[in-house]
Amino acid sequence: MARFSERFINQVQQATDIVDVVGQYVTLKKRGKEFVGLCPFHDDSRPSMYVSPAKQIYKCFACGAGGSVFQFLMGIQKVTFPEAIRQLAEQAGIPVPQDESSQKTDRDLSAETLVKLTTFAARFFRDKLIGSEGVAALEYAHNRKLTDESIKKFGIGYAPDSWEALRSAAIGAGFTDRQLTAAGLVVQRDDGSTYDRFRNRLIFPIIDIAGRVIAFGGRALAADERAKYLNSPETALFDKSANLYGLNWSHRAITGAGQAVVVEGYLDALMLIQEGVGNVAATLGTSLTERHVRLLGRYAREVVLVFDADVAGQSAAERAIEIFLAQRLHVRVATIPQDQIEGEIVKDPCDYVLAAGADAFGELLSDAPDALQYAWGRRSDAYRNSDTLPQKREIIEDFLRLVVTSSAYGGIDALREGLVVGQVSEMVGLSPAEVTEQMRRLARRVRRSGRPSGRDDTVLSDANGTTARAERWLLGALINKPELFESVRDTIDPEMFAEPLLKNIASEVWRLAGESRLEMTALLMAGESEQWGRVVTDLQSSGENLGNHEQNLADAAEVLIRSRRLEEIRRLKAATDTDPDDLKRKISEEGLKPDPRRRPKIR
Repeated sequence: MARFSERFINQVQQATDIVDVVGQYVTLKKRGKEFVGLCPFHDDSRPSMYVSPAKQIYKCFACGAGGSVFQFLMGIQKVTFPEAIRQLAEQAGIPVPQDESSQKTDRDLSAETLVKLTTFAARFFRDKLIGSEGVAALEYAHNRKLTDESIKKFGIGYAPDSWEALRSAAIGAGFTDRQLTAAGLVVQRDDGSTYDRFRNRLIFPIIDIAGRVIAFGGRALAADERAKYLNSPETALFDKSANLYGLNWSHRAITGAGQAVVVEGYLDALMLIQEGVGNVAATLGTSLTERHVRLLGRYAREVVLVFDADVAGQSAAERAIEIFLAQRLHVRVATIPQDQIEGEIVKDPCDYVLAAGADAFGELLSDAPDALQYAWGRRSDAYRNSDTLPQKREIIEDFLRLVVTSSAYGGIDALREGLVVGQVSEMVGLSPAEVTEQMRRLARRVRRSGRPSGRDDTVLSDANGTTARAERWLLGALINKPELFESVRDTIDPEMFAEPLLKNIASEVWRLAGESRLEMTALLMAGESEQWGRVVTDLQSSGENLGNHEQNLADAAEVLIRSRRLEEIRRLKAATDTDPDDLKRKISEEGLKPDPRRRPKIR
């Protein structure tokens, strides 16, 4: 793994504003001297992450995530510390020094290398589309009403009808079969040879929120192709359950509107953006997941689902509703009319916006019922059309189960739940009390099945009680007031810390303070893990909140000194060759020391 000099890391840090980087992923609002937004590292329903421009750190006071811009990038993009440094250096235009210490094999499959390969592939596909081989594919794109401007903007390309067109070009450019396989661009045969995954397809690059090409989607151009759409497999870069197509182009429009429009297909998303509906994103060949919903929740207060008008589209909307309600994100469902507009058959959002226009599509969004209304409408129709009592009962219980689950997650309030009870009781001929009792029975089942938690409960061990708290108090005081270091330099040593991670942090605090360089940015750069950033920022914030640094430092130091003395006495007691008189003397001396446990400070 690459190892960069502290000077280079500091150069990258100084050239990067953490507010700008975090703002690419989270909608931030100014609050005093800091910025606040929904934390992307847990299910955050209210803004709990703070970003400090002055300290160049972020901290979530709900799940504990925190650190520098490097740790943020590590957490959000799942890259290593060196990869985060390299990426930010390239964005800042800072030349990255040659990595002499790491082996080439360590870099072969790094995220940085794979992104270079996917970027090469995107350029290859794009060039093929506008070349002689892509005439038919370009004609198909035009027939689907994509403009040349959109084709260029969205990087649309063409995979030639060849078994190794991309592979040969990539190998010629210095990439390897191993890298091509890791990026999902080739498929390996049983004999170990490889061939292009995408052949004779219109190609849609999948780009993450940071602007990196991470995968591809391909639309078959041959009528007899069994798979109409083909996506890249999941790779180190691409997780289809955590990415949405088009969000890199639309996240600012979503933030501005406070609303995200979610569709199912690439062309649905691209055509809506082309026609002026900018706040749109599409799923990537998978059902919506909780991670998708949390991702959307960073930018939008409301989501409108616009799925195809067929049975499959309606089923997809049904599956998504409960996930959205569980995540407490307001969701509505728009239905594409199953009709003809000016002779054109309309079956999906792409067809509708082309036939009816952006204004009509906007009205469709405005008129969309909320999730429970949509679910109730579908079930009430099914209820009336059912012939048997068991079917009717199943339909009503299915809807009540949705209501109860949503209420348990905080997705609907008591007033809304009461209105639902009234609707159901009116239709089925039961009293509201009877419907409420049935909901209570269903609620007990929901509670027994357990509710997921968005909290990250990973905490430091506190096996040593007061001593462990003293370690944190001491470090918090020094981080917030480095000039106090001289008062403990000769009496406290990092080896006195019992918690392993705190011992490592203490070693860096002592090193930096000894060089008169103890500050948050330097301390955060000293560790490469996300946990390091989490704990250091927690020490800083908790120390800042405690205040009274001089007294806290003195009290904490006294606890640690006494702890070491007691440990020495325990060691002497356990030793077989200890002089009894020497042991008695040490115990007597220790008994004359003030007992810090009687102090109310550290508790």
